[in-house]
Amino acid sequence: MAFALLLGYLLSTGPVLADCPPVIMNEKLHGLLPLVNQKVTYSEIIDCGSVSQGDLFRRSRLWIAQSFHSAKDTFALSDKKTGDLVSRSTQVVTMPRSESSAGGIYSFRYSLVVECTNRKYRVTISQIDLEESTTSRPTPIETYCQKNDKELQVIYAELDKQLRKVLTDFQENVKNYKAF
Repeated sequence: MAFALLLGYLLSTGPVLADCPPVIMNEKLHGLLPLVNQKVTYSEIIDCGSVSQGDLFRRSRLWIAQSFHSAKDTFALSDKKTGDLVSRSTQVVTMPRSESSAGGIYSFRYSLVVECTNRKYRVTISQIDLEESTTSRPTPIETYCQKNDKELQVIYAELDKQLRKVLTDFQENVKNYKAF
């Protein structure tokens, strides 16, 4: 009986996955993560001067392959003719334990879509899901919630910082590619 009560308590103090409407401020989830059509989405179009579609595609594919962090990171599409690349990647947010926070390791999966044309590319990060060890199905970030809203804000701020860094690194390695 005591074990059942303890188990019930432990399960009740974790993330809550229902009856938690998303907090939207300034067209951003929790005021941090950009929303497009109610989905967290990062997107930018970059002009790369006189770089051909083929070179942009090659540079993009190379960067994506080199930046994979997990064995689960994959290419879903790699079409040289159209210049389209789609991958599923992982971003891990590690929050240290403190007096006010239990800390934790949060693993997010996202789609990275690159569309290359002559001189330009569009890169989009979307379909962001939280992978939890307690459930077999990932939770879309738009529906994920915790009892501790302040902790969620810290997690989302770090995720936002890391995803923006992905876009910056992508641009640095595709637009400003250093040939050998």
